[in-house]
Amino acid sequence: MKIAVIDCGSNTFNLLIAEASQSGWVPVFQTKLPVKLGAGGYQSKEIVTDRFTRGIDAFVTHAANIRNFGCDRTFAFATSALRDASNGQLFIDKAFELTGIQIQTIDGDKEAELIYKGIQQTIDTSDQTVLVMDIGGGSTEFIIANKTGILWKQSFKLGVSRLYDKIKPSDPVEASQLKYLRQMLGEELGPLRDALHQYPATWLIGSSGSFDTLMELYYHSQNISTSEIKQSNEILISAFPHIYEWIMKSTYHQRLVHPVIPAIRAEYMPLAMVLMDVVFKMHPFKKLFHSAFSLKEGAMKQLVDATEWPAEIDSQNESPEDYLEA
Repeated sequence: MKIAVIDCGSNTFNLLIAEASQSGWVPVFQTKLPVKLGAGGYQSKEIVTDRFTRGIDAFVTHAANIRNFGCDRTFAFATSALRDASNGQLFIDKAFELTGIQIQTIDGDKEAELIYKGIQQTIDTSDQTVLVMDIGGGSTEFIIANKTGILWKQSFKLGVSRLYDKIKPSDPVEASQLKYLRQMLGEELGPLRDALHQYPATWLIGSSGSFDTLMELYYHSQNISTSEIKQSNEILISAFPHIYEWIMKSTYHQRLVHPVIPAIRAEYMPLAMVLMDVVFKMHPFKKLFHSAFSLKEGAMKQLVDATEWPAEIDSQNESPEDYLEA
C-alpha cells in the first residue's frame, strides 16, 4: 500500500510517499517546495495574498505527484502558520476544492509528539535523556525524553520566519538587534530552562530545515561530501562556534551563493543560529546530533502502526484523526 503524507509547514510544504506494510514503511518519493506561507503575515495573523497563492500552487503540485504514484491513502497536516492565521480555514477549503485532499491542523503538542516519533527512527538514545529541538518557520518545538518516553514538551511561537517578521534584522544583523533577540529568547524560553533543570538532558538532537543546513555547513567545513550525510549524524559541539561566527558576520548575498545553504534558508539562518546558541548556553549538553527525520516521518510511522493489516483500502483520502490518536 502506498501512503502519502503532506506536511504543510510555515516555510516549506513537504511530501513523503512510502510503500507501507505490516513490517513498516520504505520511502519511494519525497520532495519539498518553498512557500514561506507565514512570511509577512505573522503580526496581522493572516496569510498574505502572494503567500496564499504560492502555498496553493505547492499543494496542487504535491497532489499531482500523489496521483502519479497511485497512492492509496493521503494525509495532510498543517502547523503554525495555518493554525494561527485568520484565513487559514479559507486556505484549507481552497486546497480541498482543487485537490480533494483534506488538510488537518494539528496543535503544538501533537506536532512535538510526531517530531519525536520521527527522530526515534534514526537515533538510538539508549539510556540518555535528550532534548529534541525542531526549528520551524512559525514555531519551534522542544521535547525532553528518555527511554521511558516523553518527559516534557512545548511548542513556542519562535519560528525563524515569525522572528524575522518581528525583528526585521539588518544585513548583517546589528549588535543592538542581536542583544534584543537574545534577551527576548531568554525570556520566552524560561519554561525550557526550568524543564532542563528538572530533566537534565545529555544530548541535543536537532531536526528539520535549519538543522539540516547546520549539518551541511559542518560537513562542508570538514571537507566531507554532503552525500555522506546519513539519517542521523553527530556534529561536534566544538565546531558550532566557528559556524555561528561565519553566519553572523555573513551577508545575505554571501549565504545565498554558499554551496550548501538552500536559498530558502539564506535569509533565516542567522536567526536560527542565535536560537540554537541560546539553547546551547542554557544547558551543558555533551553531544549534538542531527536527525534527518522529523514531523512527516513521525506521522508516517504512527499512521502505519495504527493501520489494521491486512489493510482494506476504501478511500484515497481518509481523515487522519483516528490514525493519529496517541
